[in-house]
Parts: sequence; C-alpha cells; structure tokens
Amino acid sequence: MHALLEKDEGGRFRRLSAVMRFLGHMRDSADERELVLSLIQAAAVWYDLDARAYRRGLDDRFVIEAWLPGADVTHDPSELDVDAILTPDRPTHISSINELEQFGWQSAQGEELLLPIVTESSVRRVLVMAGPVEPEVEATLMLLCRSAGAVLDHLAERRWREVRDRLARRMAASSGSFQASVRAIVDEYLGAVDAAAGRVTVTRTAQQPATLYSTGRDDWSAESVPQLAPGGVEVSANRIVLGFAVGAGANGVIELLASPERPFTLEGAHAARIGADVLSVWLAGISIGATNAAAQRVHETPAAPPFEHAMREELAKAKRLSLSGGLLVASVPGAAVPDPRVLSIVIRIVRAELRSADLMGQLTGGDIAAVLVRANADGVAKAAERVRERLDALARARQLPPVVVGHALYPAGLGESAAAMVARARKEAGLTFS
Repeated sequence: MHALLEKDEGGRFRRLSAVMRFLGHMRDSADERELVLSLIQAAAVWYDLDARAYRRGLDDRFVIEAWLPGADVTHDPSELDVDAILTPDRPTHISSINELEQFGWQSAQGEELLLPIVTESSVRRVLVMAGPVEPEVEATLMLLCRSAGAVLDHLAERRWREVRDRLARRMAASSGSFQASVRAIVDEYLGAVDAAAGRVTVTRTAQQPATLYSTGRDDWSAESVPQLAPGGVEVSANRIVLGFAVGAGANGVIELLASPERPFTLEGAHAARIGADVLSVWLAGISIGATNAAAQRVHETPAAPPFEHAMREELAKAKRLSLSGGLLVASVPGAAVPDPRVLSIVIRIVRAELRSADLMGQLTGGDIAAVLVRANADGVAKAAERVRERLDALARARQLPPVVVGHALYPAGLGESAAAMVARARKEAGLTFS
C-alpha cells in the first residue's frame, strides 16, 4: 500500500512539473489555434480527457474550433449558445438530460464540463469535455485556461501592433500619384487583416460618393455605399464596414469582405478596427483636395498634399480672411512608434471632439493633430481640456502610457509657419518640437 501511495504521489508530482513547464511555454504560441490545440493535447496526455474547443463568433455564439486528431465530433454540437450559463471565473457543469439536449448533446451520458477562457474583454473560448472530472484535475485545467486567456490577450496585442506597423511602414514608403499611394496602402491593409476584397469611398453632402479605391470583386459599382457615420462599425463574419471623418464636411467608409473559406473572427475584426484607425487618419490627410479627381475617375493625378499641407492651407486661409481657430496636438512622450492601442484611443477621443468641418490627421513625427476651424480661444482651450481629461482617465483605467495634449491658437503671428504653430502646441503640452 505504501508503495502504491508513493507511486501515485510521484505521478502527481510529474504532472505538476509538466503543468508548470507548460505554463512557461504557453506564451510562445504562434497563434490562437496553436494555443488551443496545445490545451486539448495537454488534457489528453495528462488526464486522458477528450476535449473540444469552441471559439466565440461575431454573432456571440460559440463555434467548434479544434479537437484531437481522429476524434469523432459528429455527436457534438457545432455551435453553442451558452452565455446564459457561463461563469467567467469558474467551470460550468451541465448534467441534466434536458439541459444537455437543449445545448445540442443529443446522446450525451453523464455531464459536460465547460471551462471558460477569458480575455481582457470577454469569454472568447470554451474548453468542453465529458465528465465527471476529478476536482484536482478540474482546478488544474481551470488554471491553464486562465493563463491561456492572458496569452490570447498578448497574441491579440501583438497582431494589432503588427497591423499598425505594416501600415506605418507602407505609408512612410509611399510615393507617386494619389491613386498609386491609396492603392498600395489599402492593399497593405487588406493583406494585414486577411480580407478578400475592399472598397474605400468618400462622401460629401449633395454629392455622389467617390470611390478612392476598390479591389477583390468586379461588381463594386453595383452596390450602394453604406450610410455610416464617422466612428460607426458594422461587423459580421462576412463583412466589416467602418466609418471615419475626412474633414471639411466629408466622411469616409471602409468596406471589407471575407473569403468564404476564411470568415472574419472577433480577433480579426478588432485588428481591422485598429488598422482602420491608422488608415482613416492617413486617408483624411491625403484625400483632401483629391476627392473631386477621384469622383471624375482621373486615374493618375499629382500626389495629393499630406495632412501638413492641408493644415498649412487652412491656416493660410484663416490668416487671409482673419478667421480664428486652434490646433490640438496629442503625443505620447518618448515613444518613437506609438503603441497601436494608445494610438487607436487617441484617434477616437480626438475625433469625438471634432465637427464635420474640422481637420484631423497624423503628423510626420507620429503625433495626432486636429485643426479646429472658426473656433474662439475659449472653445479651443475647453476642447483640449476635455481630450486631456478623457485620455488621462483611460490611461489610469487601462494602465496605458500617458498622452499629453497641447493647443495653439490662430491666426498665427506675422511670418509664423504651420510648423511653428505645431511647436507652440507641443510646448504648451510640455514637449520640445522635433
């Protein structure tokens, strides 16, 4: 008996050591699917459990995603609608025949154990296996699932950063005509978010929508442009639509289509939104002064001025007509390349304070800037303070790097350039111009 106890204790120690090593290696997973498969394999090797993994879809139902090679899943439900019974911080047991049949297990015996994999925002995946499972094993698997949620957050953040950096590199390298620049960067965006087709359009009041660029299908012209306000989002497994503000009374829409073989996922949709935040700011700058050319289907036009050029034109007009206004500049101190999460938040918050006639874009150095046209000094100062307070609150709540906000008023003094105005705004924020 003593020998049997020692053998059992030795097996338990080896499993515990394997679990600890596994926790150390989980963060090295290449992608979400590899991570989930490793959990299923661990449950099989250590505890002889036959697990399935379900992934939350864009309709909030869980779709079966992975299982052991050779496993028979014909009797398992292909989808689960279990939000009503899931608890994010502990396992869920389904044991009654009525409940098993309700959720799709028509021939199940005993019970089913559901282990939630929770990310920063919600339960993203569920590990399911037939029970009963020993309490010690259940606790160990729950620990693995908690750790897997943190790894999923890490993988998602890495993907967002890769999307943002791909676009930033392509934007920095873009040259040539307006159409060529848009084509290159939108194509890069589609590749980064794994979309099969896409269209970017700009609309102005009482004018027909102008298609800046479309690709991936021949019948885009037969489909009307969705009416979507700036900041609006429509998401499904087959289609993602995102609205953004161009400025000067114009709005834009980005449409993405998935291939039938690779529908959009929650992670992919979030990456698309991160990339759209970056893309829309660039498009807002480069499309000013080029929308009419696009509407007339002029395929090769001189390169459109970047956001700084549009800003200089607006400030020159204000000086000529004695119009007042202001410039807001939001910057992450010490960050050569802003974190994509922070950049996305800055863009959304600044955009929320803008009117349709205001301009917004990204400066060469990476800062986000906005020109508040025909605004008095008090209005500009209050807008800057609102942006500053909202960014400070979010930085504290989400443990993000601080973002500083400065502002400057125009018309500028005699001979003062737009660059000097940016320097004044940065100085007001406590930064030095670079």
